[in-house]
Amino acid sequence: MDDGTYVRRRRWSAEEKRTVVAEALSSGNVIATAKRHSIQAQQIYRWRERLDERQSPTAFLPVSIAPDSVPHSPTPVLDQGSRDHSPASMLDRPPRVKIVLSAGRRVIAEGGVDIDVLLRLARGLEALR
Repeated sequence: MDDGTYVRRRRWSAEEKRTVVAEALSSGNVIATAKRHSIQAQQIYRWRERLDERQSPTAFLPVSIAPDSVPHSPTPVLDQGSRDHSPASMLDRPPRVKIVLSAGRRVIAEGGVDIDVLLRLARGLEALR
């Protein structure tokens, strides 16, 4: 351009833009596609963004909110390591909470326990990884 000649900008039709973008996407090499068509790679990215905007306009989707289907009372889970699973023996024992953390670490709490303290303890142990 130093010699004073004027180079006219190329006008690309929407179909040509779609073809170049599709070629770049299918080959996986945007730079090589841009060189073949004598344009900058950024131009292909810009065309792709604009074509995507036209094809998928922003819209609201209908949403319905339903109540949770969680049972009101928790279902007891038996400790498979325990020898005695009889209901009578379960009533005689103090309540027990067992949390298995990553790396096989376990937190076992028996009797009355503050759930907030137990959660803080479990989170603290997980942070020690």
